[in-house]
Amino acid sequence: KLANWAAKHHPELGGVCDFTDDDLRAAMMAQIPVAELWGVGRASAAKLARVGVTTVAGLRDMPPPLARQLLTVVGERIVHELNGTACLALETAPPQRKGIAVTRSFGRPIVTLEEMGEAIALYATRAAEKLRRHGVAAVTGQVFMHTSAFNGDPWCHAGRTLSLLEPTNDTHDLVRAATRAAELAWRDGFRFVKAGIVLTELVPIEGMQRSLLAAIDRDRRDRLMQALDDVNRRHGR
Repeated sequence: KLANWAAKHHPELGGVCDFTDDDLRAAMMAQIPVAELWGVGRASAAKLARVGVTTVAGLRDMPPPLARQLLTVVGERIVHELNGTACLALETAPPQRKGIAVTRSFGRPIVTLEEMGEAIALYATRAAEKLRRHGVAAVTGQVFMHTSAFNGDPWCHAGRTLSLLEPTNDTHDLVRAATRAAELAWRDGFRFVKAGIVLTELVPIEGMQRSLLAAIDRDRRDRLMQALDDVNRRHGR
């Protein structure tokens, strides 16, 4: 961020500022206002100005305990970072997803279980694709549907938990469980305007606990799901 500021404010740099150059970095830090730092807001900049610190270089040279006193532990970390000491580890891999949801509002109210089942099957298919894309499987989840309070209809929010024998990202397993949950949640006489599937407990595919009651030919099913994803990517849904 600081190199970007320097490149924008110094045309002679030609739009590029290389902060791996020690001399250039030191020269630019002496010119950049301290408020340009991430973590230094207006109130923090005012506190620093009262002790004579107005540039990034001024904060870099401040004793870390004083920075902590003025700006809490965040300020102390900034001082260390400006002096080349990393305080926060680089995240080299994205964190594992905690949940996946596929929800939609309908273009018109759904009034039959058949239509709702088709919608939920489509959402479960999309959810399974997301699971496989992220290398995880669902342990549990829920199907929900609700009416609208804005069109004069009575309010109804219905839902059921998915019944899964084992963690899965198989489209067939999820569609079967989701449509069954939709059948159990369905209420006649309501006009549902939104529905969805929410998978709330995910585990990595590698090393996940398998059920002895589930289908034994998993390798074939896994290859089928891979083929399904390949076809969708190549030709569109």
